[in-house]
Amino acid sequence: MKKLICCATTIIALSIVGCGDDSVSNSPNNSSTIGESSSSAINSSTAQTLSSSATVSSSSVAKEIVFETMTDPRNDQTYKTVVIGEGESAQTWMAENLNYDYASSYCYSNNNFYCQKYGRLYPWDVAQKVCPEGWHLPSKEEFEQLSANMGDSFTPGTRIRSTTEWPDIDGTDNFGFGALPAGYRDASFKFNNLGETAHFWTSSENDNGQGIGLSLTDHFDSEATSANDKHFAFSVRCLKNK
Repeated sequence: MKKLICCATTIIALSIVGCGDDSVSNSPNNSSTIGESSSSAINSSTAQTLSSSATVSSSSVAKEIVFETMTDPRNDQTYKTVVIGEGESAQTWMAENLNYDYASSYCYSNNNFYCQKYGRLYPWDVAQKVCPEGWHLPSKEEFEQLSANMGDSFTPGTRIRSTTEWPDIDGTDNFGFGALPAGYRDASFKFNNLGETAHFWTSSENDNGQGIGLSLTDHFDSEATSANDKHFAFSVRCLKNK
């Protein structure tokens, strides 16, 4: 396992959303409020708010963030990383979406420019194996721990968002996660919602064999998880192994 880390500093803050139902459609199952996105209606029928069962970190007050870096030895791409939380509950996250060219992964609209800015989009099964050695695709429970590490002092929908790129609700990004609205690729191979939504796969799945994802939408400020068709291509954020 390679650890390639150097450092840098900056300040930022976070917020997360994901949602949906168990039916297959061509839009990700989104937030806990009914609304309309540019590609389809947002369905909240089985959206779940992230659990509070994770350990709450004492670092859940915004403070100066120290970014470090890691270099993926497979393609020499360097990513910012950030530690969120303290003590045993602390997590080291990539602070950028993964951009590793793997079979059946995609740039939005098949345009490499978007990969450079937003990272690649991966179907669920591909997402399980694309993080570099020493890192992994986080589970639903590990995203719940991320939420707990950020604490209750911040509006859920803004804690993970970047401070730019979101037309309606920019984030405060006090913790350095910096989620960008990268959109997604649906099961019909259509690209949707660039600049409006962000979707992240987890390693978890439900009893019906659907993949669990987290979603952020420009229209709502909430935090939840949902089941989605595994053929959808979402962004990947890798979490460092402990």
